[in-house]
Amino acid sequence: MVFGELVLFLCLFLSFAYFIVQRSKFSRVKIGHSLLTIGLGLVSFTSVVDFLFVGPNFVAPVSLSGEEFIEIWRIFGYLPGLIFISSGISAFLPAIASLNEEVGSREVTQRKLLAQTADLQIAKSRAEKAEKVLVEALESISDAFIIFDVDDRVVAFNQRYVELFSSVEDILAPGVHFEELIRHQAAQSNYFVDLDAAEQWVQARLHEHRNPSEPKEQIFEGGRIYRLSEFKTVSGGTVAIRTDITELREREKALQHLNERFEEAQSVAHIGNWIHELDGNFYDWSRETSRIMGYDPEDIKPAAESYRSRVHPDDLERMDSVVKWAIENHDDYQIEYRMVRPNGTMIYVREIGRLHYDKSGNPVLLGGTLQDITQEHFAELELIDAKLQAEEGTKAKSLFLANMSHELRTPLNAIIGFAEVIAKEIFGPIHHAKYHEYSENILSSGQHLLSLINDILDFSRLEAGEQKLDEEEFSLAEIIDWTVVMLKTKAREKSIQIDVCEQTNYRILADKRKMKQVMINLLSNAVKFTPENGYVKISVSADREDYFSIIVEDNGHGIEESEINSVMRPFVRTSFSTSSSIEGTGLGLPLSKSIIEMHDGDLKLKSRENEGTRVEIRLPYKRLVNSPVILLSD
Repeated sequence: MVFGELVLFLCLFLSFAYFIVQRSKFSRVKIGHSLLTIGLGLVSFTSVVDFLFVGPNFVAPVSLSGEEFIEIWRIFGYLPGLIFISSGISAFLPAIASLNEEVGSREVTQRKLLAQTADLQIAKSRAEKAEKVLVEALESISDAFIIFDVDDRVVAFNQRYVELFSSVEDILAPGVHFEELIRHQAAQSNYFVDLDAAEQWVQARLHEHRNPSEPKEQIFEGGRIYRLSEFKTVSGGTVAIRTDITELREREKALQHLNERFEEAQSVAHIGNWIHELDGNFYDWSRETSRIMGYDPEDIKPAAESYRSRVHPDDLERMDSVVKWAIENHDDYQIEYRMVRPNGTMIYVREIGRLHYDKSGNPVLLGGTLQDITQEHFAELELIDAKLQAEEGTKAKSLFLANMSHELRTPLNAIIGFAEVIAKEIFGPIHHAKYHEYSENILSSGQHLLSLINDILDFSRLEAGEQKLDEEEFSLAEIIDWTVVMLKTKAREKSIQIDVCEQTNYRILADKRKMKQVMINLLSNAVKFTPENGYVKISVSADREDYFSIIVEDNGHGIEESEINSVMRPFVRTSFSTSSSIEGTGLGLPLSKSIIEMHDGDLKLKSRENEGTRVEIRLPYKRLVNSPVILLSD
């Protein structure tokens, strides 16, 4: 119990001491602080008296006794101090409320300040970025750029401007007046003969700068040409941009020179160009076009009537109908007709026209070329006559080859027959091995020569137009299988795999013997030019709308790109086949191509060296009799 009263006294006394020590911090609530301090002092005093002299557990040697006194003490001993404490607290409460409001207000103000600070930081960041972007933009352009404010003082410029005006680099800075710049430039220049000339230039330049008009050209050191463009800003400042147009002027000169060369080329080739609007509002042509029509370019004005009056009357309607057709069908056109010059001379011309369209796709312009082909026309007549004579000579040659082939085949067949009899020792054995070897060589050479003669004979007949198709219906699968059987032995000797696509059983209408000949030629070439362990693939495709294909492809040596067109000519062989001593006549592909063309088809050859060859036979759909039927093996 004594300990509790001691603790109470210490708490009250320490509170009283705290308020005494911290009185300066409560200057704004002096009354409340004073009342609270006095109250705590009185209560502390009462507590210590109670602890020492009055309480039931007093610790002093003497005590204040008497029941009545103790009752009064307990009622009124703490009362004055409590009254002062209550009064002090009452005085503190409004201050605390005011403090809370002030703290809240400060917090709101602080939040606003923080928000404003953040906005300022963002605005500053954006301004810095914008300034950086502006500086980068100014530095990235190839033009020399400078801007002046309303007082004609420098605001900003780029490095290109500094490089162009190195004479003012030492004074060039934001805030410098324009007049100061040009006077410094004039003082640094050796261009002016005296001060009066320099002053005249300064005044003229000030007038141009303050009253900007059309762009002007300036020539700088080294002969560089710059276009100066000056204009006022909305705020009243001035922007000056100098663009290097040296290359532009050089290109203009080159273009002028090119036009002169172009007119010269037109004059040499006798080709002029023309253009006119379809509504008739504009008509123009080149000087060479005037000369072709017999006009003096200096005296004639391009016009539709001047053009049409030169067209031969018998050809005018035909020319009009061709042009009308081209306009209606939105297509180019080419027409040849006669022209009559003013002196009565008739020439032949070729007109080529092309339409030009607006954004909506409507034809608005017609342009093209006009060429004098008089000499070409007569040369073409001579070529036609020469062609007819050449064709007669070719037929005679083909007839001679056909006759000679027949004459050669008769004794050659006899040689082959006798060689075969000797090789097979039909009339008895040959006692010397060399005779047997020679007979086999004679037989092999004779057969090769007979094959060559047969190819020459077939090709000669095709050239002479004597070959005719013996058409019949048959299965593609049948001739493909037959071809594979014929060449299987040669393929097996080189370990070459021949793959045939399953879907080949189409029935077609064609010359069966000639189609066999084509397939033998193509598959024989594939096996011949494919190395050991290679493959050859035969397939049929009918997924096109206008033709179906028979394809023979391999992974052999292939053909050089420069030789693809030449191997389609008779007796031409690839450099690889010649260097590798591969047998052949050079007639297989040309003969196959001619046979396919007799069937209204086409033979396409694709090949890459060391990658393989793909030969495609394209036949029109009219030769396809039925849809494919898949044959199931047993």
